[in-house]
Formats: sequence, C-alpha cells, structure tokens
Amino acid sequence: MKVLKGSFAALPLLASLLLLPASANASTLSSGSGSFTATGEVIGIQQADGNTIVTATEVQTLTGVLSGTRVASGITIFHPDGTFTAHDSGTFTGTIDGRTGSITISGASSGTGNTGSGQIVGDRGTGGLAGLHLQGTFQPVITGPTTAEGTLSIRFHFDS
Repeated sequence: MKVLKGSFAALPLLASLLLLPASANASTLSSGSGSFTATGEVIGIQQADGNTIVTATEVQTLTGVLSGTRVASGITIFHPDGTFTAHDSGTFTGTIDGRTGSITISGASSGTGNTGSGQIVGDRGTGGLAGLHLQGTFQPVITGPTTAEGTLSIRFHFDS
C-alpha cells in the first residue's frame, strides 16, 4: 500500500531542466506561483532489482499562475532505501498570463517518504499558449493513497 500511496504523489514531482532560450524575439521573462491537487490511477506495477516501478496516469487541477487542468502519464521508481525518482509528461489546458490554450509540461523529481521536490518545463503550446516557454519547481505532499497537493513556482516567457 505504501508503494501505491507514494506513486501518485511522486507523479506530480515533475522535471527536467530547460534553459529558457535567449532570443531577440523573446518577450519579457515573467514569474508566478500557485498550487495543485492531483488524483492518480495505477496502470501497472513491476519489480526489478529490489525496486518497485509504478506506471500511472494523473489529473491535476492547478490554480495561481497556471489556472487549468493537466492530464499526464509517467513512472515512479521506489528504491529499497526508501527514496523515489519519477518523471512524467502531460498536457496542460488552461490560462497563463491572460492567455488560454494548451501546452506540454514535463518533469522529473525525487524524494523520500511523503514529500519530494522537482522541476517542470513546458513548451509546444497551442492556441493562446503558442510560443510559451516555462520552467519551474514544485513541492508535493502526499495526502492519500491516490492523491497529492503542493505548490509550484515558475518563470516563463512568450515568443513574440
């Protein structure tokens, strides 16, 4: 049960590091913060070399600088020493900086127990979010067997 409980919270722990592209055509760099709640569903569980690998999907509701919903899938690896690593990718649909559309947000994270930290990156936007590039950090807290919540902070810009 501990593995399932941790798997859903770890999925919001997204990240990889993306350097915001410097360009003469880029708009001003902005920043903001917000929060999220997430609900997950386990697709599969495997064991390998003492690790437990959980594949899952999740739906996040985001408020603040990102206002909308993100649907993602990914994996979380629980290591024998009690730590975990995770990565996922999904589509955020909503509003940022008064513009509405969709954008791919991916990330990775690590942690121990019910908490962790990670980084997120986003690009490949459509609609009003076309040309959006973002990167940030987040801190999740597991609130139940298939739920989590947390805070996030991002920096972003739109191509002109």
